Amino acid sequence: MSTKKGILITGATGKQGGATVDALLEAGATSAYDILAVTRSPESPSAKKLESRGVKIVKGDLNDISGLFENAKRAIGGPDPKIWGVLGVQVFFGKGASVATEETQGKALVDGALANGVEFFVYASVDRGGPKSYDNELPEVPHFRSKHLIEHHLVDKSKDRMSWTILRPAFFMDNIVPGSAGKIAATMWKAGLRDKPLQLVATKDIGWFAAQAFLNPDKYSGRGISLAGDSVSFAEANATFNRKIGHDISTTFGLVGKAAMKMIPEFGAMFRWFYASGYGADIQGLKREHPGLLSWSDWLEQEGKRHWGSK
Repeated sequence: MSTKKGILITGATGKQGGATVDALLEAGATSAYDILAVTRSPESPSAKKLESRGVKIVKGDLNDISGLFENAKRAIGGPDPKIWGVLGVQVFFGKGASVATEETQGKALVDGALANGVEFFVYASVDRGGPKSYDNELPEVPHFRSKHLIEHHLVDKSKDRMSWTILRPAFFMDNIVPGSAGKIAATMWKAGLRDKPLQLVATKDIGWFAAQAFLNPDKYSGRGISLAGDSVSFAEANATFNRKIGHDISTTFGLVGKAAMKMIPEFGAMFRWFYASGYGADIQGLKREHPGLLSWSDWLEQEGKRHWGSK
């Protein structure tokens, strides 16, 4: 029987969930917490790797929240297993995903957490203009609006029943990696923003803030935190990339980037908003709170060899 607090991590094999698991493990959290990683495929190599690091694997699906919590409690074991904390991560893009499913799953996870006596909920949302994010619905960017609606559901339903922290990351540095998706993301950035700067954040830092919220709930409860570690134009980012990696950021034809923004209206709307308004994280304030916050240059220094090999 475990006497530890259970922290349920959705998206545990993805970018934000995986970074949160890493940060909790690096902080030695397993001495006081059961880290519960949700995955649809417990036998996958990524799940097995987490298990080998002391993480409990929970087979689950965000379309079946009651089953997810049942499996999580079973993973903890004992006569009265309890889930203390939850990290909520949903996606709007990919197989079986949409803006509608993101909103449905996000709200259902909040409701499931409340029904199961969860005390602390960390929600991975998106920045929508820094301090004005909570009130900025952004209907022109549907997958930003869905996160706005999940945020309000979390705050309205929780009241004095469950504490919460909302993390609002900017554009992921980790989007610019080898492969076709990375090329298209870079091309949309180049074509959509031209010389305007874009705030960027490393998913490692999202994980750090999520872990800190769980480990220091009194400090983080009730906070909405916009996250970014740098603000650079594509040309500036490319110059740094060339110095660190030895070649330009890989892009595809500009017409492909423009076509992608038209074919996937979500992305087109997002980049138009980046150009007109953009993210509003307080990078200097974040650095005071987290001195290890990664700039674009720092991230390339740390991750470059893994993604692109030696210079």
